[in-house]
Amino acid sequence: MSRVLLIDADILAYKATSANQKKYDWGDGVVSTSADFTTAKRTARDTINALMDDLKADEMIVCLSDDVNNFRKEIYPAYKTNRKGTERPQYLYDLKEWLADKYPTRITANLEADDVMGILATEPSVDERIMVSEDKDMMTVPGLLFRPNQPQLGVFRVSPLEATRFLFWQTIVGDQTDGYPGAKGVGKASPFALDVLEAEDEIEAWDEVLMAYQSAGLTEKDAVQQCNLARILKHGDMAGNRVIPWVPPYDPERGNYCPLSEEEAVSGLFSSL
Repeated sequence: MSRVLLIDADILAYKATSANQKKYDWGDGVVSTSADFTTAKRTARDTINALMDDLKADEMIVCLSDDVNNFRKEIYPAYKTNRKGTERPQYLYDLKEWLADKYPTRITANLEADDVMGILATEPSVDERIMVSEDKDMMTVPGLLFRPNQPQLGVFRVSPLEATRFLFWQTIVGDQTDGYPGAKGVGKASPFALDVLEAEDEIEAWDEVLMAYQSAGLTEKDAVQQCNLARILKHGDMAGNRVIPWVPPYDPERGNYCPLSEEEAVSGLFSSL
C-alpha cells in the first residue's frame, strides 16, 4: 500500500509567495513591492520535500482550485466577494502554474482545492491517502488529515460522524473568511453550535441546525443553501462535471421544523450548472 499525500497547493503557493515578497513604504503614499520567484519556488519545493519525508509518503498529488469558475458562486453570488480588492502575492498564479508543471496535479473545473482533496480522499483506493491542509474545512471530510499548522497532532482520522458534526457546526456559524453568514446572529457559543458537536447522528445534528436557523428567523431552505456552501465535496457528490446538491436528512417519525421535499430543498441552487 502506498501512502499518498493530497496537498492543498492553494495554501502552499500563497504562503511560499508571501514569504518571499517585501513591501517598501517610501512615504507620501509611494509603496513598492519586491518579490523573488526563484526563492518562492525553492520554498514550495522544500515544503513538499519536508512533508514527504516527515510523513514517510511514497507519492503526492498537488491539489489546486479552478481560479476562474467556482460552483459555490452559483449558489450564493456573494461567496468570497469579501476578498475582492485583497492584494495577492505577486507571483501567486505563476507559482501555481509551476507546481502544476512540476508535480502530479489535480485541478477540476468549477471546484476548489478543498473539493479536489475531499473527492480523492474518499474515493475507493488501495492507497492510504492523507489530506494535507491547514484549512479547518477539511474537518468536514471523513478520512486521514494532517494539519501543518498543528504538527503536534500528527496524522489523525476524522470519522464520518465527526465530519457531519463539523459540517453542520459550520452551517450554523458560517465562515467570515469565505463570506457566507450561516444562521446570522447565532454564534459559536450558542447552545445550537455547542450541541451539534455532541449529536449522536446526522438527523439529530440537522435538528440543531434547523433550531438555530429558526431562532434567527430563517428557514430550512436557507440552511440547505448555507450547508451546500460549507460542504466539501466527496466521492459520489458529482455526476460527470455536475455537482449534485446536498439535501437534508428527513425522518418522518421525528419530523423537522420546516420539512421540504428534495426538490423544494434544492430548488434555485446551481442555476447555471
